[in-house]
Amino acid sequence: MKYRSNSYLLLSFICLLLACNTTPPPPSTKFDLDRPFPLAIGQTGECKDVVGFTVRFDKIAADSRCPKGVECITAGQADVVVTISKGGESSTMTLPFTIPNGTGNATDFKGHTIRIMGVAPMKFKDKEIDPKDYNIMVLVTETQVGGPVAKPGQEFTLGIGEQIKLEADQVYQIRFDTVPSDSRCPEGVQCVWAGKADGVFTVQHGESTEKINLSTGDLSQGGKGEAVIGAYTFKLKAMSPARKKDTAIDPKAYKASLVVDK
Repeated sequence: MKYRSNSYLLLSFICLLLACNTTPPPPSTKFDLDRPFPLAIGQTGECKDVVGFTVRFDKIAADSRCPKGVECITAGQADVVVTISKGGESSTMTLPFTIPNGTGNATDFKGHTIRIMGVAPMKFKDKEIDPKDYNIMVLVTETQVGGPVAKPGQEFTLGIGEQIKLEADQVYQIRFDTVPSDSRCPEGVQCVWAGKADGVFTVQHGESTEKINLSTGDLSQGGKGEAVIGAYTFKLKAMSPARKKDTAIDPKAYKASLVVDK
């Protein structure tokens, strides 16, 4: 009996210890379509307009944003991990939030587009952010249908945030999300390496959604100029505008020229 009593005491102590070290997730919040809403780490947003449609903020997988007051070569990004559930299906994915805004930091899921509009708190030099202190701003909209259509083998151009459908035997749609890095040699400058430009694209194929990274320029030091999805090969042919010395390119000014071959 004494051994059993001690076992109960030990079990009770372990349960109490676990309870003390476990922080319950924040209560869920309701959100409207077409209106930005905040989420804390572990918090779930429930759509008021679609029953069973939720977005949960899981964590920040990496944070390379440039600290305030520091001059950086690139603005950096925060990798936001979210879990989206709708119609009995769930998907956990990482969305790269890039500064200065949320253009392109999005994914499509079963007829809706989920976009990361902001990440807080701001980074400061020599000051670590407690992972529990992160929060994000999210916008959920209905995925746009219709619009321009491209044929296989036909080159087309997309601006940041623009999308196009592929005239194929199955439904394909590609969207130009963002340019995470651009190391192309500026015009009129002699460089050791010609450099390259990297583009992030979202390809929707039926019920599946894939993020692909395509590069153009000198790929001898990494990067891929094409990606195969289903029966089609997506190729990045060019990125404009060209870089100029001492002139930064507005992130919204980028144009990607692509072609899709079967």
